[in-house]
Amino acid sequence: MGASSKKKGKQRKAAARKALSAEASGGGVSSSSISGVGVSSGGINKIVAKVRSGDNKVMKKLLNASGRANLSLVSYEHSGILSVVLEFLNRCEDETYEEVMNSVGGDLKSPLLWIRVLVAASHVEPSSKLQIAKNIGPLVRCMVNDTERRFFKSNKHWKEAILKFFNLVANVIELREKQLESMQIVEALLQHEGLLRFIIQMGFWREYRPDIVKLLKSEGMTFSGTVLDSRVLIDILVSGMEGESRIRLLETIGTSPIVNKEYNSACMTSCVAGLVCQLKDDTLLGTPYIKEGNFIDQRKSIFGVLQRLVIEADCVDKGFIIELIDLGTNYSSHHETAIYVALLSLEMIHQGAPEKKQLRGDIISDTRSAFAIREGLIEMCLAFIECFSKHESFGEDGGLYEHIKQVFRSIYLVLLHKKTAKAITNKRNVIEGQLVCLEQNTHITNKPKSKELLDMVRSILYLNGSYCCRCNTTMSKTEVKQCNGCHRMSYCSKACQKEDWLNGHKLACCKSHTDETAGQFQGRVLPLIVPEDERSAVKLKELETNLSMIQLKLFLDHTDMILKQVKALDIPLPDCFVHFDLLVIPPRVEVESYTDLFDNPEQISRFEEMRSKGNITCTYFSYFYHGELKNRVVMQRFFPHEWLMTKKS
Repeated sequence: MGASSKKKGKQRKAAARKALSAEASGGGVSSSSISGVGVSSGGINKIVAKVRSGDNKVMKKLLNASGRANLSLVSYEHSGILSVVLEFLNRCEDETYEEVMNSVGGDLKSPLLWIRVLVAASHVEPSSKLQIAKNIGPLVRCMVNDTERRFFKSNKHWKEAILKFFNLVANVIELREKQLESMQIVEALLQHEGLLRFIIQMGFWREYRPDIVKLLKSEGMTFSGTVLDSRVLIDILVSGMEGESRIRLLETIGTSPIVNKEYNSACMTSCVAGLVCQLKDDTLLGTPYIKEGNFIDQRKSIFGVLQRLVIEADCVDKGFIIELIDLGTNYSSHHETAIYVALLSLEMIHQGAPEKKQLRGDIISDTRSAFAIREGLIEMCLAFIECFSKHESFGEDGGLYEHIKQVFRSIYLVLLHKKTAKAITNKRNVIEGQLVCLEQNTHITNKPKSKELLDMVRSILYLNGSYCCRCNTTMSKTEVKQCNGCHRMSYCSKACQKEDWLNGHKLACCKSHTDETAGQFQGRVLPLIVPEDERSAVKLKELETNLSMIQLKLFLDHTDMILKQVKALDIPLPDCFVHFDLLVIPPRVEVESYTDLFDNPEQISRFEEMRSKGNITCTYFSYFYHGELKNRVVMQRFFPHEWLMTKKS
């Protein structure tokens, strides 16, 4: 043993002798406040002295046969026993167990008894939990090092103590009625570096730590309940926190790696993705877990944790999206599992804090939506319709139908954003093929709610095409050629683009309304200004480009409806205003007289100055949102009247 260790040992011995002397002189707490049945103050002092001397017999007497507190003896906290045990455990980082015992001359057989005393104290004396939580730092640092696995510098002691240590943490953070005290205990525990990560990673030992599994099995130990205990502990930890502290804790849990990087630096799987992987384990789902007489459905347990992580703290990464869609596609043969997957799928494509997630249409993530679509989100939902549309609860409130409907609606609302539009283009043929098969199945199409969902997918695919602004030829998005100046006009060929340029587009390209361009302005009406934030400005430009691309398609595909409404109004075509609302599925088309649009004569007069006398005016409504910026986008276009009277090419 080095000089520094010897010095520390002498200091500890001196402190121990001083404390023992004080207790022997009658400085202890009165027997009425600390004793159990028939134990005097002097007897308590003797017990404490024997514990301090490492007496094996007394330590065992403090615990009954089941390892719980022996209530016939003393109060662990008030007698000083708890402090003595914590003092011993504070030496576990620097000394071997043999060195500690040699310093006190005791015959204690194993340091595991010290942890068992803490477990017992935390079980029968809730007031001791905070003291334990604050003072087990050295013990935590030893036990959470699952690569070296040394407790009192011994691998053997670590093996013996690991499950009891886990039991200790569970006892300390067990739910209590006093929320403030629970928060203090949780905060005290989480100050110990590595403990939270260790609790999380313990839940994945079975799949990812064969070394520990083999080690414990070699000692005849089993941790069959530890996987579930890990999730239960996480749940209790979260329940013990409130407000921002709770959200931060959830964020830390969701993003934590499921494997110690010192063991496997290549594994980048997060806790939130790892939990989804566990749902694919048929043996885990098929075997209910019973703890202390309570039946626990492991599937619901995992989904419960996932809902907290995703809904409350927005813990979503690529791994989670990939695993969730794979779970829904390949492992969801049960209706209840499909409901959970659909619910989490809806939540994962919405981005932001919980209070913002209530504003569904304002925070849908283009990036997440696009990535999920590429991974097969729409095909997964279509498979759910095929498999479960006959289920008795399919169309109930909060059922699978509602979740799938909201998923499709969310995709629809960001459909014209750049990444989602591109993702739909890339998956169009696959989705179209699956959709056609389902549309041919009368058992599905005869059910109104199932048919409604298929129609929503058809609407999503519908908004992913375009027509040439010159010759009206139908085009897929990959065939579109846009005007490089304004990016508002789409063409099937350079010839059509050149012809349109010479026939008037050059007057309107990249220009806002002026007296010279009256009746020619075509572009964004709202928002009035471009956002200052560069990313938001780019997103708005991308949306404007895609929105412009489908305007002619919408106009030509709804000619019959437009003419019917114009006839009902009994007004000239140039006096009509056609509104395309892209916030509903399918798009809503409404025609009204421009004189009914404005509140006063000045506004009417202003519009008459700038409107096209020879073309029909159309407006297109969509949403633009990025970060905190939320605006309704309104695009204006003029189309020749004769396009309403002629058939599309």
